[in-house]
Amino acid sequence: MSAKFAAKAPIPAILEGTLADIAIASIRLIPDAIVVADMRERDAPLIWVSEQFSAITGYTAAEAIGKNCRYLQGSDRLQSELGPIREALASGTSATVTMRNYRKDGTLFWNELTLTPYSRTEGVVEYYVGLMRDVTAAKRSLDQAVDDARLDRLTNLPNRYSFLEDVEKIDLPDNSRLLVVKIDIAELHNINSTYGYAAGDEIICKTASRLSSLSPDALGRIGNNEFAAAFRVPTAAAEEKTLAQLTAALRPPFTTPDAIINIRYALGYTVGDLGPVPGMLSQQAGQALHESKDDPHRAPRRFDEAAERASRHRSRLTAELQQAVRDENFVYHYQPQFDLLTGKIIGCEALIRWDHPVFGLQGPDTFIGVAEETGLIVDIERAGIRKVAAFAAELNASLAEPLHFSVNVSPLEIVRGDLVGLIEDVVAETGIKPAWLTFELTESLLTDSSESVIAIFRRLRELGVGLAIDDFGTGYSSLRSIDRFPISEIKIDRSFTQDLRTSQTKRILVEAIVALGKALSARVVAEGIETVEQKEELKEMGCLFGQGYLFSHPLPAEELVALTRTPPNTVVRNG
Repeated sequence: MSAKFAAKAPIPAILEGTLADIAIASIRLIPDAIVVADMRERDAPLIWVSEQFSAITGYTAAEAIGKNCRYLQGSDRLQSELGPIREALASGTSATVTMRNYRKDGTLFWNELTLTPYSRTEGVVEYYVGLMRDVTAAKRSLDQAVDDARLDRLTNLPNRYSFLEDVEKIDLPDNSRLLVVKIDIAELHNINSTYGYAAGDEIICKTASRLSSLSPDALGRIGNNEFAAAFRVPTAAAEEKTLAQLTAALRPPFTTPDAIINIRYALGYTVGDLGPVPGMLSQQAGQALHESKDDPHRAPRRFDEAAERASRHRSRLTAELQQAVRDENFVYHYQPQFDLLTGKIIGCEALIRWDHPVFGLQGPDTFIGVAEETGLIVDIERAGIRKVAAFAAELNASLAEPLHFSVNVSPLEIVRGDLVGLIEDVVAETGIKPAWLTFELTESLLTDSSESVIAIFRRLRELGVGLAIDDFGTGYSSLRSIDRFPISEIKIDRSFTQDLRTSQTKRILVEAIVALGKALSARVVAEGIETVEQKEELKEMGCLFGQGYLFSHPLPAEELVALTRTPPNTVVRNG
């Protein structure tokens, strides 16, 4: 049967009363209340309510009929949900809202109200039928779920996301700024291990209580052992006072059933306006907290914008270095070393450069520090040793007298890498003779190296690889321990070479280094030779080898090849 035919199908007279009874019985079965308002009358009074109306509202039918149903709102007449109801009544359409209503005894209940217009005359709404559903229990469950999602269960404080929301809602008066502090309970894991998790939880809760006692404008537990608080501070004096109160509140020891525990806190903070970037103050306080946690004394740290810029730069540089390692963007320039007596080139120092895709060639001062901090130096140097070895093997194959190639090696490479295994692989891959390679080491290794590191040096020397102490005399050298190291070369720092004519002390030190080299059967190479006078003085003092701008600046590989064809005693000036 079609919908059109069914709508027009007449109801037999014998069933009209029966259907009415069935409808009334059905209404009694549902838990919702039904109300009917007469829109033809002024103020649209209720003209009928179902039995469930009394169960939901506490009002009898006699008390409700004749009144507009807005009386259920009590004095709560500014609810936003009333807007859709007014629009539906004005346009003669349906609407569903959930709003606050009040029972006869004054208690609140949440009413999900669906309004439907009814008319027997086309174009005229004569009645509105309302379906009332008590959704108080469901609303409370939803609200509890929302609270559970935004609150930390242990302390009942806002969690990290809710704390950020609360901070953004703070109203800052003119000339007032916001102090945001992050606090870390130091070594909480040790407390949990020693006294149990119950003691750790108690300390967390007591910390929350102490912070709450300061009445911050926002407070949250943002991590397992981290809290954050925000305070409005109109002046610098108020800022200092608030910080003093906070540290004082956290200072007393905690008493637990098993012990009295002294807690140290790391603390980072920042002061400023909320600004256009949400969460910026919180991020700044977090950066300061990180610095405080790195401090052995956990001293409070204020956010330093310059330090933050440096940190961002390090992060960007680290990412770019990682990509550079993958793309093999590192090249070497070679500074020649000469025999000061004959003028012959006898070797060169391989100096790393970063061929940056945007900024071009970058010297080691730009990136070596970050590479060492991040451990990328190991990958960079291992690839570099292979590259230098391959070039050295190719160049020396065409020379009557091979050149020695010096490569700087970081302490991290020595400790974490496998230099011996690397050299064995490089020799097999390139055909280089180990004696053509020299590793330049920092002078601090003379005092810091363990027996295992010295064993690595000895194995390298057994393979034939040279070992040079770079910049000798400027760092932490110890003449008492230098004989433990199987060094083959000592390099005099350029600062000694530059001051030979003006510093008697440095002349004496250079003479001592030359004598030490002879005693250890180690070649002595002077760095930073820039004048003929310096070269002649070094020769007179017994230093037979050197490098510097007098002879050549560091050269790309192809220019070094050309230099090897240059007659001895020819001064090469580049740059």
